[in-house]
This record gives sequence, structure tokens and C-alpha cells, in this order.
Amino acid sequence: MDRRLLVTLVLPLALTGCGDGGSDGGGAKDGAEPTPSSASTTAGTSGAAPSPEAGSGSGPITDGDEAAISATLKEFLVTGDCDLATDDYLRSIALFADESTSREEACASWEKVFSKPLFGEDDVRLTELEGSDGVATVKVGSDLANITTLYQLTLTDGTWLVSGDEFNTDGL
Repeated sequence: MDRRLLVTLVLPLALTGCGDGGSDGGGAKDGAEPTPSSASTTAGTSGAAPSPEAGSGSGPITDGDEAAISATLKEFLVTGDCDLATDDYLRSIALFADESTSREEACASWEKVFSKPLFGEDDVRLTELEGSDGVATVKVGSDLANITTLYQLTLTDGTWLVSGDEFNTDGL
């Protein structure tokens, strides 16, 4: 199965449930983490608005960076907004896209396969945020399933953008 299709199908299923979404904590507790696939830090010309209090991109992740990373990733997971992802990441998640695919074409392809999830931002659990020098990784999971994804975000022109992912399906 195409990895991009797996992204589209598995994450909403993993985070969807019948609970009230109000429980605390989360995240897998086992094993070594995969390294997310990296992508270029090029942002599209439309670009997202700068994240509030995002750091300079040099040195360790700040509290402002943590808040901006959390907001960016949760919004991307719930809305699929192309402006929250790098060009290369959009190409990697869009069906039938390659290096010659424009950002606009990749976004259009992604928007065709993305469907509004049955979960909200409160159902998403972010753990193990690490990073420095404008690159961060964060583990994403939920209390609803033992499936996690390690996402990479890159600080681009003052805005944190989703730039890579790696699924962990050890719990399946």
C-alpha cells in the first residue's frame, strides 16, 4: 500500500473513538523511536502566518517554540491545511506527486484525499518534543489507539511547518 495512502487512512482511524476526548496523558511507552523522513524547509509562496513567539531557529527549543509547534501540528492534523507543511512534505503525502509536482498541485492532490477527521485537537496527544537549531520532532498519539507517529517540523521564515513523519505500528 502506498505510504501516503496509509497516512491518510490510518491516522484518522487511530485518533477516532467514542470517548469524550477529555482524558489526560498519552503516548506510547515502549521501544526506540524511528527517525522521521526529512524534507526540505521550503515553504510555499502563500505560507502560513508566523507562529506566535517562535524562536530564532538557533539553539534549543523555547517555550514559545513548543507552543507554536503544538498549535501547528494539531491544526495540521485536524484541518490538513497545506500552508502548515513544507513543499517537500506536501509532495510526500500527496498521491502520485514527485519532485516535478508544484506546491499547488501537491496541495490540490492532498486536499482531495484528506477528509475531516472525527477527532479534534483535544484528542491529539503530543509527547517527547525535542529539537534545536530550527528542527523539532514530536511523537503524536492518542488515548484511543496504540499507534504513534513521529513528526518533524522545521522553522521556516519564523513559522514552524510540518516537514516529515514516521509511523510506528508496533502496537497493531
